[in-house]
Amino acid sequence: MTQVCFVVAQDEFERHFLQQPLDVLNAAAVLRQDGVEVSLWDRRLTERPAPADTPDLVVVVTAVADRAQCYPLDLSLVKEAVAAVRDRWPGVPVIACGPHATHLPQACHRELGVDHVARGESDSAAVQAVRDVLHRRALTPVLPAAGTYPDLPVDQWPLPAYELTDPLAYTAEVVVDGRTRRAACGLVMGVRGCSYGCSFCHLPFGGRMRPRPVEQTLAETAALQARGTESVFFLDYVFGLHRTFYDELCDGLTGSGLEWTGQTRAEVVLRTDVRRWAEAGCRGMWLGAESPGVADTGVGKRVPPEKVAEAVQKLADAGIKPFAFILLGLPDDPACAGGELVDWAASLPVDFGLNQLVLRPGTALYDELAPRYNDGRTPASWAEVAEVTRRYREAYPTDLDAQWDRLTALPNYLGNAMAAA
Repeated sequence: MTQVCFVVAQDEFERHFLQQPLDVLNAAAVLRQDGVEVSLWDRRLTERPAPADTPDLVVVVTAVADRAQCYPLDLSLVKEAVAAVRDRWPGVPVIACGPHATHLPQACHRELGVDHVARGESDSAAVQAVRDVLHRRALTPVLPAAGTYPDLPVDQWPLPAYELTDPLAYTAEVVVDGRTRRAACGLVMGVRGCSYGCSFCHLPFGGRMRPRPVEQTLAETAALQARGTESVFFLDYVFGLHRTFYDELCDGLTGSGLEWTGQTRAEVVLRTDVRRWAEAGCRGMWLGAESPGVADTGVGKRVPPEKVAEAVQKLADAGIKPFAFILLGLPDDPACAGGELVDWAASLPVDFGLNQLVLRPGTALYDELAPRYNDGRTPASWAEVAEVTRRYREAYPTDLDAQWDRLTALPNYLGNAMAAA
């Protein structure tokens, strides 16, 4: 039987949580239907793969599903993963897939030293690239030779190959007695895509909302529960936006005993009866708050701080713990430039997660700004891409590193909140 091993590279920095590689589990399940034997080497958990026969093919994922939206620019740890594969299994063909392969495929192929790169959504691209390589179809270094692999019909997929993972090895923030803790947690995605299109945000699943059958999503949560999972995180980028889907999902989750968190926008919270979410097991909900000045930055997110405050209060009144994503370094952000961002974060009655603005290929903001910080040229390597963000931060009108240090020292910063709990 043909054997394929999926490899997940280590993270580039310390994480507060470590979630299941959902796209790998999706691709593995589909390939098993093809009669392929599949294994997983998650280098975030172990430096060596489980003892097994030499695979016929290796697929390295450069940024798994929960990292694909905020994928790293530094490929060094992915290079280490490829080198470990070459050392362990000399001569075995290696495919790389993920946002790096999709947006700068030639650079990804050259810099990683893999045999092929596959363009498209990671799970769909991995499946189709494996099929092409195993059947020796159109074997160019970049797969496919033109464009990206089409999205496979996810409503026809089997359950993710959860048996490849230890459910207790993957964690996320969960809410226990109103406090944030790090605990075992599963990962589920019901609706792919986001229709808002903020210019700084990378959308690996596109701008069109693509719901799956509610029954399929409920089957996945039930399968996770059967494996001992008590909490899940919904990776859907705007939970509640597709009203019919989420109403039916909450109906199915009510009484299941599953507790869950998700992520959404303030506007969706304000027009939704979030008490229904709480009845269905919702214990926490993330809001993309970003900055009190985000509406003034021109990035396409016109949410004033007053709306964020209203949404936070509405969630809390329903018994759902609110969380907030904060983004440091938005262009022309008066709150960041003037220091108001730190005081605002400190005043929020939420635990917050913090991200630095990164100019990533695949975003409108990158297309707008990258040539400005690369001598008028579009970057042709991942080192040049990283240099764009470094120069952007260097030119920023305030010390972003100093603000980062102040923000991460606050008691409601997620890492500190979980440590205190």
